Amino acid sequence: MSETKNRRDKEISQERIEELADYYDNTDLGEVSSEEATDVEIERWELEQVSLRLPAKDVKELKKRAARLGTGYTTLIRMILRDHLRSSLKR
Repeated sequence: MSETKNRRDKEISQERIEELADYYDNTDLGEVSSEEATDVEIERWELEQVSLRLPAKDVKELKKRAARLGTGYTTLIRMILRDHLRSSLKR
């Protein structure tokens, strides 16, 4: 798959993230009926705990980047690994 398509897919997902963020920023969830949420599917992966030793400066940088994205650094590591695995499999 081309790099252009991969970038476009990421841009689309970023647009979706922004759309969802806007929805949750501007919606009182106490007012949302449960009927509105019936078409929502939540995918939960089976996670396995692993231990990694990383250079301290890399962990510090990961924490900074994660904070800018509004997520935890371990979530960011998981996102990076999954993205790398998906792109590696397409080669």
